[in-house]
Amino acid sequence: MPNRKRNHQFNLRISEKELQLFAQKQSASGLSKTDYFVKMLNSSVIKVYDFNKTAAQLYTELRKIGVNINQIAYLANAGFIPKAELELLNISAHYSDVMTRPKEFLERPLVNARIENGGES
Repeated sequence: MPNRKRNHQFNLRISEKELQLFAQKQSASGLSKTDYFVKMLNSSVIKVYDFNKTAAQLYTELRKIGVNINQIAYLANAGFIPKAELELLNISAHYSDVMTRPKEFLERPLVNARIENGGES
């Protein structure tokens, strides 16, 4: 790596297990602790999600589907099989839509903290 002027010190607290993991990976890399940390910092990706809002929305949608399934079971048990089948077809598209949301959620974090270094390393 090119020479850099490193005039800032950075301290952090980690557990013994985390320290051992860092030391093991740093040693295997053949880099100094500083160079390993800088390389790890420059090439890491941190994704941040709003789980509370998304989980609440998914919970609401899944509850609605559950209510619909209960209604379909009632219709089927009451002998209204054709109506139950029709309702089942109607909710299947909604169910498929709801089940794709977790994947979409994970693909679009609020913050994708990968910072591309456009200047000095």
